[in-house]
Formats: sequence, structure tokens, C-alpha cells
Amino acid sequence: MKKPLASGDSAVMWSEIEIKQLVKAIIWKLGLNSKQEQESTDNKFTDLLHKFTAALDSTKTDQLQSKLRQELSEVLLKKSSEASPLPNAHPESEPQQDPQNNTPSVITAVWKYLPVPEKPDKHDEFDSKHENPPGNLKLIGARVRGKGHKHEGTNCDDWFELVVSGSWTIIAVSDGAGSKKFSRVGAKVSCEAACQLLAQELKEYQLQERDEWSVDTFKRDQTTGAFAQQDLEFVQQKLHKAVKAAYEAVEKAAMARNNSVDHYQILGNRRLNIKDLSATLLLAVHTIVSYKENDYSFVLTCQVGDGMIAAVDHNYELQLLCQPDKGEFAGQTEFLTSKNKLDKNNLIGNTFPFFSPIKALMVMTDGVAEDYFPYNPRMLELYGDLLLNQVIETPQADDEDIANQLRQTNLGSIAGVEEAKDKFISTEKRIMAAQATDEAKTVCIRSVAGYAKELDVSLSKVIANHTLLWAGSNGETMWKQGKNQSPEEKLRIWLDSYYRRASFDDRTLTILYREVIK
Repeated sequence: MKKPLASGDSAVMWSEIEIKQLVKAIIWKLGLNSKQEQESTDNKFTDLLHKFTAALDSTKTDQLQSKLRQELSEVLLKKSSEASPLPNAHPESEPQQDPQNNTPSVITAVWKYLPVPEKPDKHDEFDSKHENPPGNLKLIGARVRGKGHKHEGTNCDDWFELVVSGSWTIIAVSDGAGSKKFSRVGAKVSCEAACQLLAQELKEYQLQERDEWSVDTFKRDQTTGAFAQQDLEFVQQKLHKAVKAAYEAVEKAAMARNNSVDHYQILGNRRLNIKDLSATLLLAVHTIVSYKENDYSFVLTCQVGDGMIAAVDHNYELQLLCQPDKGEFAGQTEFLTSKNKLDKNNLIGNTFPFFSPIKALMVMTDGVAEDYFPYNPRMLELYGDLLLNQVIETPQADDEDIANQLRQTNLGSIAGVEEAKDKFISTEKRIMAAQATDEAKTVCIRSVAGYAKELDVSLSKVIANHTLLWAGSNGETMWKQGKNQSPEEKLRIWLDSYYRRASFDDRTLTILYREVIK
């Protein structure tokens, strides 16, 4: 039976068989079958692709991509399994990784590496950086090009910015639309513009002192959506102003390229317009408030599109600070350039506060977020993976403490941990340029969910137990030279290395965190 993927008279009807036909054609084009078959099906691929794209607008393209991704991932995994005697790893239905036998993931066999194209608007393949926020916190961020882009030789579409201005920490993350050839430009300029405005507007601003912070502090006017407290409303208005500044920056960037011959040719002999720069935007602002003799974190977030913002408080409790802004249809994402995204009511509905002592604030694109779905509770697992892989360093534990803690677990001792390593550690081969001799070729990735399973201890308890975390890593980093690398570089390598089934997208993650102490 055919199912419409969109409503309206122009909706394209695709059957499951037709979807599989297109997937098969893509597999031919990727060269995953015999050369003879590939050569004989080039014309069929072109014909099928024309059939499926002739009536597509951006919404329908995104819907089709979503459908194809599931089908394509199954074929890719099957191909990788046929090429190796190893069992299929990382089943999608389980949050933990299966035993890896310390062997690189076989999925890399079906992926190739092509460099980023030189022009126009070349996007660096990856980035990592840090800032020094106030309040004994650390701030790091990294983005990497997804396997799909490496295979196709296309640009990374993600961007992020980190800014410290006065007592405020400002984070912006954006994911360019995969169906738009220059969405990376929109991602970059929107992050830059939003951070620049917030840095200017908040630099000298301080929240008022209060004897009491409570749920009532964050009450809104039921008609306007404004916070009743003027200082909180001030921050909300600046956050929304930053979203609008981001849109204006995208608009300006589109106009600047409207007469570009290079862009015209790449777009199939048409002028570039603002939709070609479509991108999501996630914003978070943070400041520290002294309250009850403790440092509390005040956070306000705003989001257009997918991705995730999550906080881990001092009790290791998880709080999601956004609701991914999805479109009307399955697989559809909203962007800054989507209709009505700048409307006041829409922005208010996508603005979330947080007030608590904090362990970590994480802002990410869907390339990371979807790998940890469902978000609640798996954003806590993400934080735990960063700890166990020493991206966020855990302090060295005493041997006696380790022995005492492990005796209360299923593994019993440090020897038991060593014997179980294959159950929660995998060696992943990175997809990278052959000439990148200064980069780690293979990386050991630890799964905190897999480790907790072997310990027979709940995930939340493992994450809160620094001694057990140290026992699981023994202070070892993901690769031999990792000990001398900065936290942001460790984050970049981890993002580029960890494996999830059907995870091909760019990955961007920023973390504002408090260092772990004994």
C-alpha cells in the first residue's frame, strides 16, 4: 500500500517497495556491489532519483531522507556483516554496546574518506575549542564531519560558538539542513550573530539578589508569556532578540551570495535564496547566582529546530531544557528560515529556564542527540560516557577504595573489571585522511551503560560514583597520546570515533561542566 509522506494535491505517493528500489539504487551508486552491476545501473539510478525528486520541496525531501536513512542503514549493516565474521555490534534496540572483542567496528569497511571541497564557502572539517567561564567551571566544544559527508566528500553542516561575556556564558549550536547545499553558511553566521548580540547585551547585566528562588520565581503572564520577574524577562527578551539577529545574519549572507556565479552553478543554474541557508539554532545563556551559601546556575535556553539541551544537577538528576522543534510530518525539522519561527509565541514556547547547582550543561545537534534517544534518561548516559572516556576527567581513586567498592558489585575486583573489558570497551577505527599521520587511527571507546550492566549497578549510581568510574577507566584515555591532549581535543576524538548503528550525521557537542573532585 502506498503512503503519502505529505498532504496536499502535490503530495508524492511512495510505496515501501519503491523506497527499497531507491535504496538499492543508492547502494549501487555507493559501489557496495559488484562493479558490473554498478555500471549497468547508473541509468536506472538517475531515472529513479528523478522520479523521487521531481516534485519534492524541502519538506518532502527531509521526509524522504528520514525514510531512506532507516532502510539504507539496514543494508549497510548487512553489507558490513557479510564482509566480516564478527557479530553485528551496537544493536539499535539496546543502549549498551555488545561485546566487541577489542576489534575495530566492521562498519568502517563500507565507508570511504573524501576531503572537504575547496570552494565555495569551504567549511573546516572539524573544530574544537574552550573558554574560561567564571565560577570554577569548564567550557569545551567540538564538532566533527559525519561519516556520510566524509563518504560523499561534502562539507560538515554544523557550527558552534562559545563566548564568555562578563558573568555570562553563552553557547550557540546549529545544524544546517542536509538537503540544502549551503546550509553550513546559515549555521555559521547564525551562531556568530546570536553570540555577538548576547555578549553585548548581557556583559554588564546582573540578576537581582533574592532571599527565595522557587517555582513562583519563574511564573509567566498567561497572556503574553512574559516572566513576571523583570530581570528574568530581560534575559528572555535578549535571547529572543538574538534569534532574530541570527535570522537577519542568514538573510544578509543569502543576499551577499545571490549574484555569485559559483553558487549559481552548484545550485543547478539558479540563484541562491535564503532557504539554501536553512539551519537550526540552539542557544543557552548561563550565569552563577549565590544562593543559600552555594553557587547556583541560572540557565535560559531557546531553540529553533531539532537537537537537544540537557542539564545534570548536583544530585546527578537529569533535566531536559528544550523540546525539539519538529515539523508537521514525521522526519521533518524546522529551521530559522521556516514560516513563523520568529513569532513571539513560538519563541516563548521554546524557551526553558533552569536553576540549580550544576554538574553539566550539554548543548548538541541531533547528530549526537539521536544517538542517545530517548533523551530521558539517556542524556545522563551521555554525561557518563564523557566521564568514563576521560573527556571530563575523574580523579584518581585509592586502591583500597576501589577494592571496597568493587566487592559490592558483580565484578568483585579490579581483576574482574579487566576480564569484563571486552563487554564495555570497543576499539573503533576512525574514517580519516590517509595523510593525517598526527591523528589517532584507532580509539578505545568505553560504554558507561555496558560497564554498569557488567557491574550490575544502576547507571545513575555508577555515574555518581567516582571510584567506580576510575576503576572502569583506570585513568586511561582513548588513545596513547590522549593524556597530553586538552579536554576539547579529547571531545573531538570521541565524537569522531564512537559508533552507533545508523549514525552518519555530523556531530556537535558543547559542555559547560564542573570538574569532578574526590
